[in-house]
Amino acid sequence: MEIKILHLYYDLMNLYGEYGNVKILEHHLKEMGVDVKTDKKTIGDEIDYLQYDFIYMGSGTEKNQLVVLEDLYANKDKIKQYIEANKYALLTGNSFELLGKKIDNTKALGICDFEVTKTKDRITSDVILTSKYLQEKVVGFINKMSNVTHNQNPLFEVEFGVGENENNDFEGIKYKNVYGTYVSGPILVRNPGFLNHIIMEICKNKDKSFDKQLPKHENEEEGYKLVLEELTKRKLETQKG
Repeated sequence: MEIKILHLYYDLMNLYGEYGNVKILEHHLKEMGVDVKTDKKTIGDEIDYLQYDFIYMGSGTEKNQLVVLEDLYANKDKIKQYIEANKYALLTGNSFELLGKKIDNTKALGICDFEVTKTKDRITSDVILTSKYLQEKVVGFINKMSNVTHNQNPLFEVEFGVGENENNDFEGIKYKNVYGTYVSGPILVRNPGFLNHIIMEICKNKDKSFDKQLPKHENEEEGYKLVLEELTKRKLETQKG
């Protein structure tokens, strides 16, 4: 089996070492004997989206985000077609904002119903998140200058830290097989459970009979547990204080 990955706007939307999400996905798939081909595409490139099994886009500066949005308009129908075909994608940081109706007064792609409002101050926080789509909690770091409203399909519930807006109840989006989250740093490297979920989903979507054993990496699991334990302690201290 061959899995084709598209790293979209790898040059403009790549803050916080976000390329690591693609690298670790490639590494684990290859360990399982899966052939992996990754293409990097950016502004002005011709893209046949439907040839890919998984699309990734990371965080960018506010300026780069708007440059990317303008370029995406030309491919809006192709992107919708990809999503409606139940293909998989992960958008981290402010890249998932592009799927909403608008970013401040700028019209976004309108694939999802949420709206984004930029904030005056930067909002940063370590987080613990839970999701009905995942067995394990997700840990990470959020660094944003925006709030999301009218989100009907949140990906996570917030256990500790900030969320999509001042209510701090929910975070991210899940629309069909597209995952979007402000968590960066990179999320798949820090969360082996989420990584394994993505691997199994894209492989079974390609071949329903896929049943290969997921690779085990004790160092990755231990690192995740240490972070979760530390953030859980901080959550308890905050509750006491």
